[in-house]
Amino acid sequence: MSHGRRPVYRAVTGIAPPYVMYNDSAAAFQGYCIDLLNHIGSLVGFDYTLRESLDGRYGDLDPNTGRWNGMIYELMNNMSDIAVGPIWITSSRAEVVDFTIPYQGPSGFTIMMLKKKRQTSYLRFLMILEIEVWIGFAFAFLLTIFLLYILERYSPFSYQNNRAKYRDEADDRFCWFKECFWFTFTSITPQGGGDMPKNLSGKIVAATWWLFVFVIVAAYTANLAAYETLDRLQRNIESMDDLRKQYRVQYSTVANSTAFEYFFRMTKIESWFYANWRRLTLDENTPERFRSEYAVWDYPLEDKFTKMYFAMKDAGFPSSVEEAVKLVRKANSTFEFAFITEATTVKYLMLTNCDLRQVGQEFGKKPFAFAVRKDSPLKRKLDDAITHLAMERRLSVLEKKWWDESPLRANCPADNDLNAGFDLDNLAVIFLLILLGISLAALILGLQYSWYCYQLHARMKKVRLFVKTRFSRRNKWRTKEAFVNRK
Repeated sequence: MSHGRRPVYRAVTGIAPPYVMYNDSAAAFQGYCIDLLNHIGSLVGFDYTLRESLDGRYGDLDPNTGRWNGMIYELMNNMSDIAVGPIWITSSRAEVVDFTIPYQGPSGFTIMMLKKKRQTSYLRFLMILEIEVWIGFAFAFLLTIFLLYILERYSPFSYQNNRAKYRDEADDRFCWFKECFWFTFTSITPQGGGDMPKNLSGKIVAATWWLFVFVIVAAYTANLAAYETLDRLQRNIESMDDLRKQYRVQYSTVANSTAFEYFFRMTKIESWFYANWRRLTLDENTPERFRSEYAVWDYPLEDKFTKMYFAMKDAGFPSSVEEAVKLVRKANSTFEFAFITEATTVKYLMLTNCDLRQVGQEFGKKPFAFAVRKDSPLKRKLDDAITHLAMERRLSVLEKKWWDESPLRANCPADNDLNAGFDLDNLAVIFLLILLGISLAALILGLQYSWYCYQLHARMKKVRLFVKTRFSRRNKWRTKEAFVNRK
């Protein structure tokens, strides 16, 4: 078709952000591939009409019917001239359509999971020990205070009951519950509790409390270190092999997607290899020399894709990317889900969301290109234009525009290193404890000052009342004396 001097070609595409997106407000397509098509049209000298494929697919071959769908089907049936988008160059597609030279490096499949976050809790340091241990510790603390007070009060060898012997020492720390409390409390800290009780029974109680505190503090310190390093020691999933060799994390891909077809075909290939190996080792027509070479204890090829396919089948195949993302975000302490899909989809989701991450390297890589009908003269023009754009580094500019400077890019905070030590969030409770101590000290100071002012006011009131009473009596006496003298 032509429009004036510039030909108009029919282009078909499929939604694949940020390569191809549809802007509802502008009622037009936009994205990396759309900008690339505009540059190519300017260089070659053509216009185009663009629409989405009838079924929204890029094009796959149905193994049961042998028929193509998506954009590949429309090119084969002369319903379109150019297929635009991140279209993988595959051998099966290359048999029925022609591809331009790749406009971007190879891309494949990858794994997407929820970002791991360091669990931060203000009660983190209280969770190191079980609640039963804390209750027992509080009971032992109160019991020690009570015993120190009782032994100091009733022991004949204590300071309180034997002051003549200890008259040169101003040691009355165990005479009241307050002093016993501070001795017991400071014994927990490295500062220590100070001098021990004077009586032997009190010394035994103090030494027993010190030994008890030593064991508790040692257990707390050991559990604190273990609590911090538990996540680090746990095996993390960093590749497809890690995902395959574990059973804790469920994983799957979207039903009937390109990733689904990839695993399904790889499963068939592994099955075919295994069937041929068995045929070679068991077929009596195979020479004995070859049969002995093929016969091994174990099957030499690992059917990893078969295991992964059936594991995904047990987990269930999500019907859409949105449903798969919901499963990924549903992760908790007992459930984790990994989504296997095209790397382009994962990169876009990571671009627009801060809670998702890519796991491991890409696999099954293939380059991206545009597609035209078989033996179309348009292929050479598109190849020359893409080459020219690459030499002028305009393809790199487009990548920077739609990835690094994309308006859809989420403003994500810097990722925390899970292998780092305690950060401020982890130690927030300690700083809050200091603020609590300062606030409590200020409160007590205010109460003490108010009580002191109250007592001072009460004493002054009594003094004024006393002076007033004395002055009143003295005046009354003087008045009476004057009256008598006047008589």
